[in-house]
Amino acid sequence: MRSFPSSELKRTLGDVLDAASQEPVAITKHKTPRYVLMSIHAYESRFPKDERQTIAVEDMPDEHLAKLETALSGLDEEGKA
Repeated sequence: MRSFPSSELKRTLGDVLDAASQEPVAITKHKTPRYVLMSIHAYESRFPKDERQTIAVEDMPDEHLAKLETALSGLDEEGKA
């Protein structure tokens, strides 16, 4: 991973963006990596949108509630099978 000092970002912005289009780039401060810059394509590939949802038990579909109850019935008081 290439790195660029934050103090030189203004002067080297074109180089930084060119590098970030190829691979993630570390932005350093006092020679310590602080940030990562990457293309939106690389970001979306590494961190796909999470489609999971939370649902209150009272709003849960009956079939899901039945599965939950079955799974929980096999556990002891400490939550172990």
